[in-house]
Amino acid sequence: MGSGDSKSALSGYKRAYELAPSSIEILSRYVALLTSEKEFRDARVALQEAIVRDPRNASLKGDLIRVEAEIDGLDAAVTKAHELAKDDPENNIYDLVSAELYEKAGRPQDASALLETAVKARPSDDGLTTALSRLYASAGDVTKAEAVLTRRLAADSKSVPARAALARLYLTTGRTDDAKKSFEELLSEKPTDFTALLGLAEIAVAQKKWPEATHYITRARTAAPNDPAPGLLLVNMYGLQQDWKRATPAAAELVAQFPSNIDVLDAQGRVQIAAGDTDGALSTYKRAHELARDSRPILSRYIGLLKGAKNFPEERTVLQDALDRDPQNASLKGDLIRVEAEIGGLDAGLAKARKFAKDDPGNSLYDLVSAELYENAGRKPEAIALADQVAATKPSDDNLTLALFRLYTGAGDLAKTEGVLNTRLTADSKDFAIRLVLADFYLGQKKYEPAIAEYTRLVAERPTNPAALNNLAWLYQRQGDLAKARELAERAFAAAPAAAQIDDTLGWILVAQGEADHAMTYLTAANSAAPRNPDIQYHLAVALQRVGRPADAQAMLETLLGSGVSFTDKSEAEKLLQDLKREAWLSPG
Repeated sequence: MGSGDSKSALSGYKRAYELAPSSIEILSRYVALLTSEKEFRDARVALQEAIVRDPRNASLKGDLIRVEAEIDGLDAAVTKAHELAKDDPENNIYDLVSAELYEKAGRPQDASALLETAVKARPSDDGLTTALSRLYASAGDVTKAEAVLTRRLAADSKSVPARAALARLYLTTGRTDDAKKSFEELLSEKPTDFTALLGLAEIAVAQKKWPEATHYITRARTAAPNDPAPGLLLVNMYGLQQDWKRATPAAAELVAQFPSNIDVLDAQGRVQIAAGDTDGALSTYKRAHELARDSRPILSRYIGLLKGAKNFPEERTVLQDALDRDPQNASLKGDLIRVEAEIGGLDAGLAKARKFAKDDPGNSLYDLVSAELYENAGRKPEAIALADQVAATKPSDDNLTLALFRLYTGAGDLAKTEGVLNTRLTADSKDFAIRLVLADFYLGQKKYEPAIAEYTRLVAERPTNPAALNNLAWLYQRQGDLAKARELAERAFAAAPAAAQIDDTLGWILVAQGEADHAMTYLTAANSAAPRNPDIQYHLAVALQRVGRPADAQAMLETLLGSGVSFTDKSEAEKLLQDLKREAWLSPG
């Protein structure tokens, strides 16, 4: 939406609000548009007028506190929250919104302290308790997050919000069995409990138990017909199965019911992209961007589609509009440099980079994008020279380190590729991102012992990182330590249950352990999610042969090997196909 369109929309909603000032729905949309356009003072006036008409509406007061933070800053907003709380002392919204603002401002400790005080004063307030638990969890302190909930349940074992929050905490931290047990207990007491139904549906989806997932999703939709979450889960479930024939109408039905919900529009857009409907996806993301112009994920997907369609003038317009609203956003400037090069050529892109760099001299992004433009133009030596020059002045800049790594890799200079990473790690041994790239580099170069050492260190530092867990599992499987490999692969699956590579790793380990029946669930899901991956196809063919389906295995191998694609176990696949053909010829009938 350009500035003219947004002004027109604002004018329309302003008129609608003037005609129906008591309509909460119109007021909500009007205030949302005002805040998206950073017209915070007008939003404050509208909210103040609404509160005069409806002085008991705490939700409006919460919105007013948020707008106050945009106008006069965090401290003024918290002061406003204290003032409003004096007239409504039993309502928790003032503490909740204040904590939200502290967290948004990058002050999670202040948010925690505020909620800790509030919970101490009102220990039976489930909203405060669950908010404090969520805050602890987001800070990575799962022990505290669990403790605050268990204390609440010790005082009142019937607290449904605390029990539901604890079950959700178990689910997000990989304790699936505990989560399932908790959700089932909730459901036994209240068969229509939405949180329990949705949680059990999510677990079933993660475990690829499609009929069970569908059952719980249907019940959740019946329990809460005005909540889009079950429908979103259904669309995502179809997506995991690559079933676009069912995903497409399911997404369209959801959009018809929730036409202004950004998550719903995003789900439809992702389905349209996967199904090859680029025009439909462009229309969907244009609408989503109009509704949520400050959403970076939506903007990113919309820009990606415009770029893919080579609609560079429109891409430039959208990016410039976004930059006008957020003039300090260097990432947007980088994208504008790239699109300028697409429209006007290398020199135009470099000129744009120099212009931005002049106004933001301490930022290395513009040099990085310039190096990228040189590389794209086939001028790799100039790209490397520029990146080298800038990196020498900013040795602690990870972005520069990674840019040099990529450039050296592309140039085939593996010694420098490894050296630039090790130099950075010598300066900062705890740089997780750089160490993960180094581990991946060793893996790609088949330097398995140093790869194991690096991944082991990464997993020790971040025990739920799915990429490190999965790759370490693969390495242990290669060494023949199947028990260790399986334990790591199961942890990776718990952290990222929808990743094809992780499904494949776990399934292939199960095949090696003689559990082909169990492996079929994971390998089938992996093949559905990545249908053109030859390694996954070979692994699935082996599992099919092991479970007594030689004809299906043979058909899969014939298609795979007939494609001419290269893959790691191609010689083993050829041998297996010959064995299957021989067995079929020898079998009677």
